[in-house]
Amino acid sequence: MYNVLTAIKNNMLLQELKRLHIWGASTGFEICEVTSDFVTLTEHLRKNKYQLVLLEATPDYPVLNLLQTIRQEKLCQAIAMVGQTAEFKIVRKSFLLGVDDYLITPFEISQFISLFGKIEHAEYGKIEAENSQKESLLDCFRTIDFSIKKELDNLLYHALSEYSDPLESFSYLKRILDDVTLELFRRHPWLELYFQADDFILPETDFPDCEEQIQKSVDDFYSLFTEFAELYPAHSEGMDKILLYILNRPEEDLKQKTISEELYINRSYFSTMFTAQMQINFVDYVNIVKMKRAAYLLKHTKRKVIDIAGALDYKDMGYFLKKFKAKYGVTPSQYRIPETYEFQI
Repeated sequence: MYNVLTAIKNNMLLQELKRLHIWGASTGFEICEVTSDFVTLTEHLRKNKYQLVLLEATPDYPVLNLLQTIRQEKLCQAIAMVGQTAEFKIVRKSFLLGVDDYLITPFEISQFISLFGKIEHAEYGKIEAENSQKESLLDCFRTIDFSIKKELDNLLYHALSEYSDPLESFSYLKRILDDVTLELFRRHPWLELYFQADDFILPETDFPDCEEQIQKSVDDFYSLFTEFAELYPAHSEGMDKILLYILNRPEEDLKQKTISEELYINRSYFSTMFTAQMQINFVDYVNIVKMKRAAYLLKHTKRKVIDIAGALDYKDMGYFLKKFKAKYGVTPSQYRIPETYEFQI
């Protein structure tokens, strides 16, 4: 349903609008609020979302100033001026200030239907643009394209420039980034062994530091990309079954000999091919996978550190601790401490 606000003082004009058989389920447009208070109109629009504002055009109050503010701050999707007469100067100025239509009595239903069509088309265009943006981000994950950083910067700029309200900017980013995150976890089930999708889903919020959270949401998403790229770097189709074998079995025997036998690959060829394509040797890659699995188990389970090391096939506890600290800069026990923990001095 498209929400319509009528800002009209002339009661006869308002009643004529209401009598038109264009409101409700037949068109999807509904007059959900009526106001004659033009003093606080812009403030009201900052707090509420409307797809269409019908604004009465009369010389009795500074309508054009209101129109200019509404357009500059992008407080609604479309504005139509309505009135009983059409003074040339007001009509011209209105269109210069970005009004979508100027309707005078007697109202013609066809004019409203045409206006509704423009709004629906614009809304559809926004949805298509968002879908295109999601596909572009997903493609960066597919090809491990680090230009995703530039894509995210552009997305952030668009969110902040397109929406005057930081909460709307955040909602726009949330729709795109949440959908991409969920689609990633759907396409790559092995991700659930290393991360929880909920950790990257943006919260529903009305916090005052919204602009900081907007930046943080983009930074966190880029972190997800870099984590993904480390586990599933760019590779050939032939390497894919090897990576998926490893990623789906972080707690199993991942020795080169075992994988070669399981996948019927010559062991010598396996070692040479892996290093050449991945730009990292096999042992180092397996350690990365196991460390990320260890980090997940530390954060999301209560298993003891020694049990986690054993489950990941590290028989030497000292070696496990050394590798973990080299990767994360802290010991497993320190890594497990919640970020909100307050140390007592």
